[in-house]
Amino acid sequence: MRAAGLLVLAMIGLYGCMLLDVKEQQQKLHAACTVKGTARSAHSADRPVVVLLLRQAGDTAKWQIASHFVLEHDGRFVFTIADGAGKYSAAAFEDVNRDSALGADEPFVSFADTVTCSPGAVHDSFVLNIPAGRQGRPEFDAGHFQSRTLTEQVSAVFGQTVAVGELTSLAEDMFRPENADTGLWRPFDFLVEGYAGIYFLESYDPKRIPVLFVHGINDTPARFSYLIDHLDRKRFQAWIYYYPTGLPLATVADQLNQTVIKLQVRHGVRRMAVIAHSMGGLVSRGFINRHAAAGRGTEIPLFVSLSTPWGGVKSAAAGVRNSPVVVEVWRDMAPGSDYQQSLFAQPLPAGLQHYMLVTYQRKSGSFGESDDQTVTVASQFFRRAQLGATRVYGFDDTHVGVLSDPEVSELLNELLARSF
Repeated sequence: MRAAGLLVLAMIGLYGCMLLDVKEQQQKLHAACTVKGTARSAHSADRPVVVLLLRQAGDTAKWQIASHFVLEHDGRFVFTIADGAGKYSAAAFEDVNRDSALGADEPFVSFADTVTCSPGAVHDSFVLNIPAGRQGRPEFDAGHFQSRTLTEQVSAVFGQTVAVGELTSLAEDMFRPENADTGLWRPFDFLVEGYAGIYFLESYDPKRIPVLFVHGINDTPARFSYLIDHLDRKRFQAWIYYYPTGLPLATVADQLNQTVIKLQVRHGVRRMAVIAHSMGGLVSRGFINRHAAAGRGTEIPLFVSLSTPWGGVKSAAAGVRNSPVVVEVWRDMAPGSDYQQSLFAQPLPAGLQHYMLVTYQRKSGSFGESDDQTVTVASQFFRRAQLGATRVYGFDDTHVGVLSDPEVSELLNELLARSF
């Protein structure tokens, strides 16, 4: 009993420190001021656009660069100003030579108006139309400015805007198909709109086990409606992860892991299950690997993947080879990608059971490799994935139809009951 008491005290001390950090972060967020807007270029070519947040310390002081936001091309930007006070404006330029600095001849525009930030304020009025040529001179010192890379910008925005256990409904507009398109083709805009994160469909109940649902490419959590509606809600509660599917999968897996850790600290979550569809299986295995490597995390006894292309997708490789503009996720989805190989560089954690559900209902009269009308059976049966699986189940379903199959729903509830 004494040893148990010491362990409890140690855990209270550990989580007490972490909770203080969480509380401090929440206070900072409530005190923050948000500045949003749109940057557009007169050029049709895809060139990086760098938006500069400018701050004036006093009425007579010079404008200074307070922060910046990197876009692949035209799009939305957002700044979260931690101290929540001061006078701000914005500027933007095309990074024509991609050197992450403002060159003497690069197209540039300043926002004529200013906004005054106060704690909790949101300003969404900025529109920056970058002209075809240089007009005017910056009224600030940009001589030593160096912007982030696009990858660094994604991580920065993802960390600022992700939802952590917010209540929602699958009927919300943010889960409409057009927002899935935005997540694939304009992932920055998706992040700026604040869609990404883990959402709860009901208030957290410590007596029920969380089941995290992770969707696939160009999709939303609404695709899981049938399976969630038929989940054993007496013992389990559904969590949904929503993310822009055009981003590199390592970035998505990293952010999913960080968000789960935040929820673990906030609610003391000890165990959870993961159910993933299609590319969501690749995201989930990456998350599980990261969560296990971090240690002392939430236990994940059950992982179920449905119709996951463990061996990649050949059309993604073709897109990387032939498309004038490559969506980052295509690189990870191409067969044999570095990300796919990283998933199997280590075995799944001890105590985790992975069940693979494979689908194979193809179109009548179709030719070529066997598939489920989206992913080949061969990719779903990728050997290295099978070697780490507890069991493989086959269903005569299409790639999407599996998510509304009563037999699949029944099996999932059986696996959950067995594992918890």
